[in-house]
Amino acid sequence: MGKRSRHQVGSWIRKERRKAIYERDGFRCVYCGCSIFDGDGVRLTLDHVIPKSMGGGNECSNLVTACHECNSMRQDYSVRKFIATLVRRGVKRETVRRRIRNATRRVCKSASGRRYK
Repeated sequence: MGKRSRHQVGSWIRKERRKAIYERDGFRCVYCGCSIFDGDGVRLTLDHVIPKSMGGGNECSNLVTACHECNSMRQDYSVRKFIATLVRRGVKRETVRRRIRNATRRVCKSASGRRYK
């Protein structure tokens, strides 16, 4: 079996758990606020609040919903540094902080009621 790429797509987390995180976050990017319900063809991904390169893990408390654009733009920058980038683009600093805080503190549950850590 070959070596996995640094940027794996979907294989590192089960679909049910991924969906539970999207549901917890209201199918909305915690960074810019765009949603799949906006009708713009937004592609959602999961992002590590503390990047894996900085010791972050795959716990629900470290994973948030992000649109593909924000996730690609963030790369492995710290949240603080990335928020500064968003502020320069017109996003309110406190709004992003609140979204991240709310998402990472909420319990993640699947449709079947299973709780994830």
